[in-house]
Amino acid sequence: MCTTVVSSGGAIMVSYLRKRGKRFHFRKRVPKAYQKYFSKPVIQVPLDTDSEVIALQRAGNFNLLLDDFWKDFALSKENTIHEQFQEVVLKAKMCGFQYITKQELVTQSSLTDFVNRINRADSSADKQTKTALLGGVEKPVIYLSKAQDEYFAYEAGNKNEYSENQLKKWTNPRKKAIRNFIDLIGNQPISAITRKEMLEFRNWWIERITQEGLSSNSANKEFGFIRQIMALANDNYHLDLTIDQLFKNIRLKETEKNTRYPFSVDFIKKTLLQSQNGLNEEARLLIYAMADTGARISELTGLEAADVILDGVIPHIKIRPNQTRALKTPQSERDIPLVGVSLYAFRKLGGTFKRYHGKPDLISSTINKYFRENDLLSSKHHSLYSLRHSFEDRLTAVEPPDKVQAALMGHKYVRPRYGSGPSLEQKRLWLDRIAFQM
Repeated sequence: MCTTVVSSGGAIMVSYLRKRGKRFHFRKRVPKAYQKYFSKPVIQVPLDTDSEVIALQRAGNFNLLLDDFWKDFALSKENTIHEQFQEVVLKAKMCGFQYITKQELVTQSSLTDFVNRINRADSSADKQTKTALLGGVEKPVIYLSKAQDEYFAYEAGNKNEYSENQLKKWTNPRKKAIRNFIDLIGNQPISAITRKEMLEFRNWWIERITQEGLSSNSANKEFGFIRQIMALANDNYHLDLTIDQLFKNIRLKETEKNTRYPFSVDFIKKTLLQSQNGLNEEARLLIYAMADTGARISELTGLEAADVILDGVIPHIKIRPNQTRALKTPQSERDIPLVGVSLYAFRKLGGTFKRYHGKPDLISSTINKYFRENDLLSSKHHSLYSLRHSFEDRLTAVEPPDKVQAALMGHKYVRPRYGSGPSLEQKRLWLDRIAFQM
């Protein structure tokens, strides 16, 4: 006879203990998500002790191992199913047929296709070939959550140069898109998702845009992320989903992109470059560094010692991929001469940022918070990044060649590229004309 042990402590773990005679056993129901892999709904194992204290300790350890075991066991089972499916798809292809399941063979194939498959299977002595031609393996069930995990694993090789912060910023909006989709329709197999679910998600976003004043661009990004994730799973597992039809005309009309809001030259000179005693030194120096380089915040905080040349004929920084961060685009790689307040900033730094090295979001939020709290922004639309817009406008005002301006901003130059681009001397010539002086 099994009896439940009652104790004043460890109530959750006690609930897993059963006593057979004088000795304790561990008994726990198999979670619903894993029950399909087990023949019984509960797992029971002897704990080989008649001491409740020892039994509780062993039950706790066993429970931790059991959670990992269930996940690993289910994963191995799923991988086996997926491997079997991939094999029959390949076998069918080698025989000149597209793989279809037994149900699809009976309900969807033409009489000619049906007869050809039967005849070919009858003439083959290979059991796996027969299985492939007659649809003997069901298509794997790929849930949205698993499709997301596999998408990230697949893309990992393309993100090797990303810093931890950059990878997080790339990953989080995609996770959020799938989370929003799952919250609305449930963690469904992607093969079960129809046009109906996609329209539900579209309508959910329309309601949010109306009620919360969000941008349709945000909705379109999530539609795009979900499409990428589903399309990859569809390709990898030969699920034959009509991705184009699912997402046809799902996108919403794009709202106008945010307008650029540069600071005026006078505002930068008389306000932002004045002593900001409420900011720590590195934060103040980033303002100076941005003002006369126009570089992105992540580009400046991601500089390593070898990227800052202060003792050369022309002091400059090398914005290039490194161990700290990748670059936004290939054309972002560039050398920028240090002049005016940017030269002052890097000399005061003695090279690179230390406190904020590889932490662009932290220094950006620190400075923007300080600007807002001290009423140091021209409008609610302005931010630290407005310094980059101002730099571009100041360059435009002195009319440098397009090639020089693109090279300094890290923008794509639309004409054919010949040679190595503008020299440091050429770049410095134009920067000297707009530099702020201490």
